[in-house]
Amino acid sequence: MLRPRLVLPPLQRKHDPFAGAWALPGGFVDENEPLDKAAARELQEETGVNPDDVLLTQVGAFGDPGRDPRGWCVSVAYAALVPTTDLGVQAADDAQAAQWYDVQQLPKLAFDHKLIVRTAFRHLAGQESVQQQGGLGDQLAAAAEKLEGPWQE
Repeated sequence: MLRPRLVLPPLQRKHDPFAGAWALPGGFVDENEPLDKAAARELQEETGVNPDDVLLTQVGAFGDPGRDPRGWCVSVAYAALVPTTDLGVQAADDAQAAQWYDVQQLPKLAFDHKLIVRTAFRHLAGQESVQQQGGLGDQLAAAAEKLEGPWQE
């Protein structure tokens, strides 16, 4: 049995705020674009992963004041379980680098992305389909625990 690996594809930001820092891939929703379609589009644009090959799951909305120094901004976070055969990653035009990181070796993340990752891990760990995948639910729960603490460090 293959043991699932927990990896994330943070992108190194090219522009302020947090130029040079690592952040989760994402972007803005186009006018009249459904959230699920925007998440699928951004997944493909930012990581090269084909959204038709994965199940994108909405894990929460994040809108605390102060999370973005540019002003008030709400993020709706999605997570996907990706087959390891699809682990290519590309830096989009707003990133200077992109790389898959093992969750045990994540770099410090910009904005409140540590909180988003922790929330996503907890959300996925509770799904029955994830719990049936060779210990993946336990890995996600353990990884979420290691990310405890303030999201701004």
